Amino acid sequence: MLVFAIRMLLGDSAKYSGVVAGILFTTFLITHLLSMFVGLISRTYAVVSDIPAAQVWVMDPAVDYADEIAGLPPTTVERVRGVEGVQWAVPLFTGMLRTRLSSGHFRNVQVIGVDDASLIGCPSASSLIGCTPDDLRRADAAIVDEAAADTFLRQAVNPLRHGPMDRAAPTRPLVIGDELAINDHRVIVVGFCRIAPRFMFRPTLYMTYPHALAVAPRERNLLSFVLASPAPGVSPAVLAERIHAATGLRARTASQFKADTAWYVTENGGVIVRLGIMVGIAVVVGAIMTGLLLYLFTVENLRAYGTLKALGASTSLVVRMVSVQALLAGAVGYGLGSGLSAALGWLMVRIDQPYLLVWQTLAATAVIVLLVCLLAGTFSALKVVRTDPNIVFKT
Repeated sequence: MLVFAIRMLLGDSAKYSGVVAGILFTTFLITHLLSMFVGLISRTYAVVSDIPAAQVWVMDPAVDYADEIAGLPPTTVERVRGVEGVQWAVPLFTGMLRTRLSSGHFRNVQVIGVDDASLIGCPSASSLIGCTPDDLRRADAAIVDEAAADTFLRQAVNPLRHGPMDRAAPTRPLVIGDELAINDHRVIVVGFCRIAPRFMFRPTLYMTYPHALAVAPRERNLLSFVLASPAPGVSPAVLAERIHAATGLRARTASQFKADTAWYVTENGGVIVRLGIMVGIAVVVGAIMTGLLLYLFTVENLRAYGTLKALGASTSLVVRMVSVQALLAGAVGYGLGSGLSAALGWLMVRIDQPYLLVWQTLAATAVIVLLVCLLAGTFSALKVVRTDPNIVFKT
C-alpha cells in the first residue's frame, strides 16, 4: 500500500512538483542563509585560522576575542616557555596602524609581526606570491595581502611631491619594490600573499616582530599574543590549563579561541537576530506552501482514500500513506535545495563572498524540513482520518 501511495503522488506531477518546490525553497533559503552566516563568522577569527601551527593562544585575561588587543609585558614569552609541556612559544604582534601612500592617501592597515627566528605566523610558502618567508628578514621588509594590492593600497602613477593631493590622479596596483610609510618608517613590499578574508576588510601587512615593534607607536607593552605548541603527549587543552595556572594569563586552544570570537561577535553584533528572522520567514513561507499543496493533493484524492477505508484499510495505514508521501517529497526537495545552495555557494566563494557549508547546517536544515513535512502531513492526514468511507458511493 505504501508503494501505491508513492504512485499516487508521482502520478499527479503538477501537485508533486509544487510540493517539492515548496520544500526546495525552504531548504535552499535555510541552508544558504545559515551558510552565509557561518562564512561571515569564520572571517572574524581569520587571523587564528591563518596560523595553524599555533595550537594555544596566550593573552591578557581581559581579552575576549581575536581583534581585541591588550598589551603583554615582553617577559611573558619566557614565562610561557617555562611552563611544563610547552614545546615552543613565540611572540606575535597585531595592531591597526596607518600608512601613507604615494598618492597622498592614508589607509588603516593591520600589521602582524611574526617571530623573526622561526617565522611562525607568516603565511605558508604555498600562499606567497613572488617571495619566500625568508624575505621577511630583509631590511624594512613587509609582505602584503594580494587583495589589498589592487584596491586600498593602490599607488599613484605620478607620486605626489608637493602641492595639494589630486584625488582624480591615476593610480596603479601595488607592486614588489614599492614603499609605504608607516609612522614615519619606511616599509618595502617584498611580496604578496593570499590569506583568508577578514570580517571587516582591511589591508594586512606581515613583518618580523622586531620590525613591527619599530614601526608601531611607542607603548610600554606591545606584545599582543604568545603562540605556543604542546610537547608530544600533551593535548592543547591540557597545556592551556597549565599555562593559565602557572601565569594567570588567559590561555585558549585555537578552536576555543575561534569559538570565543564567533560567539562574541554573534552576541554583540545583532547578526543572530536578523538571521533568525530571515530563517523564520523562510520556514513559515515554506511550510505554508508545502502544507497547502499537500493538503490540496490529499483533498483531490479523498475518494481513493475513502475506497481504501471501505475495503478495510485501517486508519493507521492510510495515515502512513500520507506520511510517506510527505516524507518522499521532503527528501527530494531537501536534496535539490541543498544541492542548489552548495552550487551557488561555490560560485560565491569564487568571487570572495562569505559562504561556508558545514555538516551542522545540513543537519539543522534536515530537522527543520522534517518538521515542516510532519506538520504538512499532519493536516493532510487529519482530513483523511475524518473522511467517511461512504464518500465513494456519493455522486
